[in-house]
Amino acid sequence: MADDCDTGLCGADVPPLIGSVLTGTGLTLAQAAAALERGDHPPLTPVQRRIVEHWATETAAERR
Repeated sequence: MADDCDTGLCGADVPPLIGSVLTGTGLTLAQAAAALERGDHPPLTPVQRRIVEHWATETAAERR
């Protein structure tokens, strides 16, 4: 078992994503991905940013 929350996700933390909405941002995955693509800096946590980048990569691969 991880000690001191060394995984980056702690039991007391709000989940980074609920459905397709990134918690604390009001943005969906698609909106956040579009913002990153435009060069904007949406208020994402490091975990949320990785989720958005992964989602964008997977979505782009499915469109090919």
